[in-house]
Amino acid sequence: MKNPLKGEIWFADFSGSRGHEQKKKRPAIILRDLDHVDLSIVLPCTCKEKHSNLPHTYILEPDTQNGLETKTIVLIFQITVIDKTTLIKKIGKIDEEVSEISAIIKNMLKL
Repeated sequence: MKNPLKGEIWFADFSGSRGHEQKKKRPAIILRDLDHVDLSIVLPCTCKEKHSNLPHTYILEPDTQNGLETKTIVLIFQITVIDKTTLIKKIGKIDEEVSEISAIIKNMLKL
């Protein structure tokens, strides 16, 4: 079974999503692995520039550590839980950005 870690970026299959939820196969950032129930809390990502001005997003520039090929928008406002079987392949990871993303989550959820 996959054991993703906080801050890792995985290619995930969001094909079962509906409405305005992110669909298709795309990168997702792991926030927490819920190993006891084979689920992970993730942040879906997109490369569509039009989403970069939305509140509660974060822009990642591609580099060798994160493994991204294009400028990527982290859709923090679409935080979700997915079954770990939808995780296809680890792409890379982020480190310093995790604390910045966590601050946005706290602000969004008014914690």
